[in-house]
Amino acid sequence: MVIIRGDWSKNMKKILAIFFVFILGLSACNLPVSPAESPTPTVDLIATQVSILMTQQPTPTLPPTDTAPPAQTPTSMPSPTLPAPSPTPVPGDPALALGAPFWQDNLDTAKNFYLYENDNTKIEEEEGSIALVGRNANGWHGWTLTYAAPAVNLYVEEVFRTRDCAGNDLYGIVFRASKENSAYFFGVTCDGRYNLYARDFNNNVNAELVSLTADPAILSGSNQTNRLGVMAKGNTLRLYANGVLLKEIDDATYSAPYFGAFVAANQTANFRVDLDQISMWKLE
Repeated sequence: MVIIRGDWSKNMKKILAIFFVFILGLSACNLPVSPAESPTPTVDLIATQVSILMTQQPTPTLPPTDTAPPAQTPTSMPSPTLPAPSPTPVPGDPALALGAPFWQDNLDTAKNFYLYENDNTKIEEEEGSIALVGRNANGWHGWTLTYAAPAVNLYVEEVFRTRDCAGNDLYGIVFRASKENSAYFFGVTCDGRYNLYARDFNNNVNAELVSLTADPAILSGSNQTNRLGVMAKGNTLRLYANGVLLKEIDDATYSAPYFGAFVAANQTANFRVDLDQISMWKLE
């Protein structure tokens, strides 16, 4: 009986040992390999997060720097466009010699001029200029005066800009004008000539003082800008174009104090010229 009990005891110890090892093996299958933690982000996930941050926090804009010159041979810079009509100062130009004008109108409005319209002429304010239109190609002189700054002895300068024109379509300065339709008319043509008349429309006076004369100082053709001037002191009358003296004469026909501008379509129906600026200097 003792021997049998000892063998059984040994066998039971072996069985228990095997069973214990088996239980440990089963438990090991359920144990975590490493502590529970968030999985390591993949490469794509990191790239996405960087992209979001870059979007949320844009790179600061750097201050501008001077553009470096190109590696190739530098392209020469174009010369600046000089104002028409005179690219350089003209010796003897009264506008330079006389200083600031006594009176000037840039014609942003036409408050200083008489505007009207009839069968032959239309004078109106348009786009910061006074548009003078000769409706019929019949030589009719349409004119307007300003009474804002009357003067007998003066230098008056007016900037004109032609539209479509041809040949002897005429425009220019009216000076020493009265309110009774008499004045001097200094005109230039589309083809670059000038003349001077003493006209009294009430008494049919039409005296030619200077016949049509060509001069290179006048810019000819359509869409040209000419700066015309008249210096009247006593009986001496001087005519200018773009600062250049064209002619000097002596005449005492008129001595009224008003001045303005005129248009006469001789070849082009609806010939238009724009008066862009008018300036006046009083002379002693």
